[in-house]
Amino acid sequence: MVRRMPATGILVSAAVIFLGCSGESGQPPEPSGAARTYTIGFSMTLDNPYWENMRLGAIDEGKKLGAEVIIMNAKEDPVLQIQQIQELIAKRVDLACVVPMKKEPLVSGIQALNEAKIPVIIVNRDVAEGCDYVCYTGTDVYEGAVTSAEILMKALGGKGGLVELHQHLGTSPELARSQALRDVMKKYPEVKLLGRAPHDGDRGKAIQETQVWLGKFPDLKGIYAHGDSFAIAAADACLQAGRRDIAIVGMGGSQEALEAIKEGKIAGTSFQQPEEEGRSAIRLAIRYLKGEKVDKRYMILCPAITKENADQFKGQF
Repeated sequence: MVRRMPATGILVSAAVIFLGCSGESGQPPEPSGAARTYTIGFSMTLDNPYWENMRLGAIDEGKKLGAEVIIMNAKEDPVLQIQQIQELIAKRVDLACVVPMKKEPLVSGIQALNEAKIPVIIVNRDVAEGCDYVCYTGTDVYEGAVTSAEILMKALGGKGGLVELHQHLGTSPELARSQALRDVMKKYPEVKLLGRAPHDGDRGKAIQETQVWLGKFPDLKGIYAHGDSFAIAAADACLQAGRRDIAIVGMGGSQEALEAIKEGKIAGTSFQQPEEEGRSAIRLAIRYLKGEKVDKRYMILCPAITKENADQFKGQF
C-alpha cells in the first residue's frame, strides 16, 4: 500500500556534500574549501505508485549527491501546488523541480519562482509558455503513448471498436496520450473510438466505467488505458464479465503490469521509468547549481513491453 506523504513536504537530508561554486545558477562563489549542501524542492503528486517511485529515486539520488530534497505532494491540485511553491520560495530553496499538475495554471507558479530567482527544472509533464525554466527531464509521454496505441492496434488486427480510459482532464499526460491515440488511429481507418471516460486515479472507477462500456458496446474489442493499474482494473472487469476477447493496453511498466502481460491478461504497456525521472531531475539540479552547462531537454526512453519481451524488464513500481 502506498503511503501518502503530507502536503507540507518531507525534508530528506543527505550525508555527502559538494564544494560550492559559481555559475549559471547565480549563486555567489564559495570560499575555497568551503562545504556546501544544496536544498532542492520537489513539487509533485503522490496519488499513484508511479509517483512514489519517482519520489524514492529523487530522495536516493539526493543522498548520493549531497542535497537536501524537500518533497511536496500537490495531490493533482494546481491551486495547492502553487501554494506549496510559495512555501518553497519562503524556504529559499536553491532550485525547484516541478511536475506541473496542469499545463496552463502552473505558469503563474513557475513565474513566482522566476521572480524569486529560484531556478526550475520541469519533470515528467510540460508547462505552458510564459515562464522560464532551466530544462525538462522525463519520459516522452507522447511517444510512450504512441507505443501503447500501436501495441493495441496490432492486438486488434487493425480493426474494431475501442474505448479510452483516461486520467485527469487537462493534465499534460492526458492531453498527450489522447492525442497519441488519435494520431495512431489515423493509420487504422477500420478502428473506431466508441467512447472515453476518466478513471480519476481510482481503480474502482476504472472497473465501473469498463462495466458500463461492456453493457453499452457488445462489440467492444479494445481498451486504451492511461496507466497500468487502470488497464489491469479494466481487465478484471472484463474477466468478471466473461469477456476474454478484449485487448487492453496500459502505460507505465509496473511489476503488476509485467505479470499481467505474461499471463495474457493485458496485451502490453509502454515502459516509463519514474525512478530514473526522479534521479535525473536531482542530477541535473546539482550539475546546474555547480555551474555546469545543461541542455534544454533530457528525454528518457519508453520502450514497448509485450508478452514476447516481458521477461527482459523489471517492474519500476
